[in-house]
Amino acid sequence: MAATSKLDLYDFLLLKEIRAARSITGAVPQVGLSQPAISIRLGHLRQHFGDPLFVRTSGGLMSTPFLESLMADIEHAIKLLSPEENARRVFDPATSTRRFRVGLSHIAQMVMLPEILRQFKMLGPGLHVDSIDLDAATAGLLESGQLDLAVGYTFDLHNGFYQQRLFAENYSCIVRQAHPRIGSTLSKQQFLDEEHLALVAPATGHSLLDKVLEERGVQRRVTARVSSYLGLEQILVSTDLLAMVPSRLARTLALGERIKILGLPFPSPTYEVRQYWHERYHHDSGNSWLRKLIFESFTNLPPVFTKLVVTANPQ
Repeated sequence: MAATSKLDLYDFLLLKEIRAARSITGAVPQVGLSQPAISIRLGHLRQHFGDPLFVRTSGGLMSTPFLESLMADIEHAIKLLSPEENARRVFDPATSTRRFRVGLSHIAQMVMLPEILRQFKMLGPGLHVDSIDLDAATAGLLESGQLDLAVGYTFDLHNGFYQQRLFAENYSCIVRQAHPRIGSTLSKQQFLDEEHLALVAPATGHSLLDKVLEERGVQRRVTARVSSYLGLEQILVSTDLLAMVPSRLARTLALGERIKILGLPFPSPTYEVRQYWHERYHHDSGNSWLRKLIFESFTNLPPVFTKLVVTANPQ
């Protein structure tokens, strides 16, 4: 073991968090260092101990037997040097350069991300955010720390996760402004007769939409299906298709004045949008700050349309 270098709290935290996350990337949010900085520091630690400390496996970075033999002492040192284990240290958005990673559906990227970025610019100009698609890996990314939060419809999460309701969302119909057959209102017969564009997105409320419509005796003539609404406006202004979309997305798309919003001719299904995080990061002050910001920005948003809605029970 080399005697020329000294260890400090960051070194112990770094080893602990890489071991927990099984990746350098996953340790970034917890130790407050960039990925390159962690890699450099890990190289020094390997030289200090004369051991690789971590090796790559199919399950990520796994600690060596030598590092495992040190973990009890490392945990003890962390508690001695930082009684609150550093995770509960005060997070100051005004001075932090932390990069948050948030799991968002494509719809949430369009509707919610602009407001999150506005808040970051105002409260923490040095903060960064990466928006990550929601998929089957979301739960594992939250658990490992590679995602700070996930925001969306109900996920199939097991024990160890927290969730918090933000708001309920309903639906509207959108078409191009110059649609040849549809004016400022939409009748049920028009809705049934016209061709539709539909979204296939399991991680959103759309996963229940067809089922709820079927229960209501409403059958759409779906001509095209897409996996993302990111190009929806251009598709609609180039066709006569109708699209049934979350009302807040409809309002966002209508800002360009090429799309018009129409109330549905029947009670709209609704779904709840929630934020999710893993208990490992429940007391992390940065994670807590982000959760609070999102909750205060989006909780109990009033519906875009106030007409009667029918709630879809995810159970």
